[in-house]
Amino acid sequence: AVVSTQSTGDVQGTSTICQEVRYMCAVTHDALSNGSTCVVLRPSGNVITLDCYEKLVKGDMVEPLTGVKLKEKDVIILKRGSTGYAGAKNTRAVKIFLLTET
Repeated sequence: AVVSTQSTGDVQGTSTICQEVRYMCAVTHDALSNGSTCVVLRPSGNVITLDCYEKLVKGDMVEPLTGVKLKEKDVIILKRGSTGYAGAKNTRAVKIFLLTET
């Protein structure tokens, strides 16, 4: 399962939908947006930024939050759909693929 870390930096009592920053990198807590390239670490399902992966994980191939040794197949780079209405199908297809992959 994919684990998305919800942002805690916006106004208390505001719905997550209304917040400007909804999710963040599980390691660095950088805001995730449509422009962010993200990576899922398969053993835990944590979502991190590609930049975090390249700087903190790729060298040792150890997951920073759990200490689990990673293999190349444990790293899934997410592809994002476009931000427009017509691109909504692309994003959904990636979500379905990730949730059903074994």
